[in-house]
Amino acid sequence: MDNLDLRSAAFKIKKAVYEEMILYCQQALPFEACGLLSGMRFNGTNLWKIKNETLKSNRFSMSKESIELTSKNANKMGEKISGIFHSHPSSPAYPSSHDIGNTPYPNLAYIIVSFYKGKVEVGCFQINEGMVTPLKLIIVEE
Repeated sequence: MDNLDLRSAAFKIKKAVYEEMILYCQQALPFEACGLLSGMRFNGTNLWKIKNETLKSNRFSMSKESIELTSKNANKMGEKISGIFHSHPSSPAYPSSHDIGNTPYPNLAYIIVSFYKGKVEVGCFQINEGMVTPLKLIIVEE
């Protein structure tokens, strides 16, 4: 999978994709949901829902085959994988120590949809060699 270099401090996501991502994560409760985002450069223009192979409330994993197939499908559309998303059913929208220690794609945006204390909160980050850098998440109409 080609990684993007997020030198910008912001990640743009289409409003419809953002809303679909939150709904998908809500529907997976009490388990974590996960998937990928694709687009051009630092954008999330398409949502790719991927089965959480772990099916736990505090972990997620995507099969290598699912990631590769999604990357190929995005490439056919002229896009690249630009982000990874997952939910935190009962913890804040910040990467856990497990998230930080298991980041195979340091140049992608990591989006966390949290339902901590019944509130929806979405955080966006870049995680590289144990360092977490917040990214501004910009929701765009199109």
